Order: sequence, then C-alpha cells, then structure tokens
Amino acid sequence: MIRMYATFAAAALALLPAAPVFAQALVIDGETIADAKLFAAAKAEGRISLHGTRPSESIGPVFEAFQKDTGIKIDYVRGPSAKVYERVLAEFTAGKLEFDYADLTDLTLIKEWVSRDILAAYKVPWHDRIAPEIKHPDGRWYYIARPVMVIGANAAEIPEKDLPKSWKDTLDPKWKGKIGMQSIDVGGSAFSLQAFLRMHVADDAWPRLAQTQPRLYSAVSTVLTDLVRGRIGIAYIDASSVATQIAAGAPLKLIFPTEGLVGFGVFGNVTTTAPHPNAARLWVNYVTSKHGSTIMATSGAYGTHPDAPPPVAAGIKFPPQDTIWTIDPAKWDEISAPWTAEWKEIVTNKSTIEK
Repeated sequence: MIRMYATFAAAALALLPAAPVFAQALVIDGETIADAKLFAAAKAEGRISLHGTRPSESIGPVFEAFQKDTGIKIDYVRGPSAKVYERVLAEFTAGKLEFDYADLTDLTLIKEWVSRDILAAYKVPWHDRIAPEIKHPDGRWYYIARPVMVIGANAAEIPEKDLPKSWKDTLDPKWKGKIGMQSIDVGGSAFSLQAFLRMHVADDAWPRLAQTQPRLYSAVSTVLTDLVRGRIGIAYIDASSVATQIAAGAPLKLIFPTEGLVGFGVFGNVTTTAPHPNAARLWVNYVTSKHGSTIMATSGAYGTHPDAPPPVAAGIKFPPQDTIWTIDPAKWDEISAPWTAEWKEIVTNKSTIEK
C-alpha cells in the first residue's frame, strides 16, 4: 500500500487546477489525459497495482493527485531495481504476474522484460512529442521521471569558498577520502554518471577519481546519511535526496555542475498480464502528461512531457531540460558491460567499500 509523505505534497497540490472535467473525457487544465472510453473503463476497474523503484516520498504527490482526479485507488510496492526485475520476471514466468504496471532504472534489465513480452506496447497520446532517448519507439516503456545526479555537499564541513563548481573540480586530489558515491554496478543512476564523467568531463576521469580514494556504497540512503553526518564532505547523488534533506533543515548544498546534469531514468509501462489494463493505461497517460509531469517536478525529478517546467524543490529552481544529458539506449547496450568491468578495475581497488 502507498505510504504518503508530506515533504512535497503541499507543493504538488498547489499546482493542481480547479476540479477536472469528468463528464466525458478526463480533461485537466485543457489537457485531455484520457478519452471518454478509456476513462470510463478505467473507473469501472477502480484500482491499479504498481511495482516500481521510485521512493514513495518522491512519487507520492503524483499518486495523491491521480487518486483525487480519477477516483481510482493505487496499491504501490516499491523496491530496488534488481529486486523489482527479479520478482516481476519470476511471477511472469510462473504465470502469476498481477501487477498492472512495473518500472526499473536499468536499461539492460528493462530490455529483458521487453524481450520476454512482459511490457505491453502502449503509446500515450503525446508519444510523438516525447524525446526519442526517453521512450521505446513502440511504446514498450517511457521514462516516467528523470531524476538527475548532482554534487551534494555538507556546508558545515566545507567552507563556501572551497565548494566544487563542476564535476572536474571533484577530481582534484584534495578530496581524497572525502567523496562518497554508489558503485557503478548498482543501477542506472551510477552507470549514467560514470559514463558522463568519461565521455563529457575528461578522458582520464576514472583514474583521477580513483586517486581521490572515494567511498563506495551499495545504497543511496547510506550515501545520504554519511553526507548529512559529515562523514563525507561531498557526494555524487540524486538531486531529490539532497533537496529533501535541505527542506528538513540539514546543512547541505545542492550544486548543479557547470558541465551539465546527468539524467537517469525511471522507466516502465503497462504489463501484458495487467488485471486492470485500462486503469494502467490511464496511469501511464497521467504520469507522462504535462499535468502529471508538472507534479512530478515538485519532487526534484524532471517529468516526461516536454512542456512541463523544470523542478523546484526546497525552494531551489532547477535548470532547463536542455541542460540534462541522458545516455542513448543504443550506446548503453554498447558500453554497459565493458565499461562497468573497466571502471571496477580502475576505481574499486583504490576505494573504501562501505556497507
């Protein structure tokens, strides 16, 4: 079941316009999210079961708005990408998959789902307007959110004048033992960031990173905990995690590096076994719409729709969408395995491995 969190809920609800038009289609603020046929069928089903990777406190505002606007109840089970992948695959193989929708953060794993026909080919009404790198060409998956990796810093530990301004700044030997991050093999966010460092910051970014002897973590929650406590001074981390802690009063700084932001995907779609397929299609329409994407932005992640504004979280306005770098799916396929192995050989042996 969903656990609602209040961190960004008030900001999300403030974005909601007057009551949506229910008479025929679902129309909100002039945007047709579902035609009359789909909306009626979805309301008749009455509920939807989702299995995803986005933290409840981040996606909760969208859930709350969806339930208010549609009257359809959401059941949400959250887990790390690898475990979501394994559970969905196991239940599908056994003929027992009852989730209506599922998402992941790893393109390699999502392609496995597609190859096994776990995700349906469903195109949202604005499919043609969505950037090609954040959708499957046949509508098998969409990025429902694009969190971004940034530099998080503990301002109580690092004076303002010494804060890094760029990714390249963090490769300076002065940060030896003071940088925390997830290992490259934990998911799409970590791999995307490390690929960006090599492709767009410096050819020798990984050897230079290794010289700083970073602390490597298996979970973003422990990176964040050590950053807040001052055990590490800076972190490669997602913006929404930092913004949440700033809103709670932690002495953190959220730094948008001059080379640009690294976006990673939370991508999914309707399952081919969905017990509530119409409600699931309505959900995908909603979360990728301008309206849904605008609410998603209140959690510190960029939405799917090209007309949605950039995020504003903890009073911090994020840069425009065109500053985000997102890895091309074909490039991911080409480099994922060899670059992961190479990074681990270069960086892991000189790092401190945290639990």
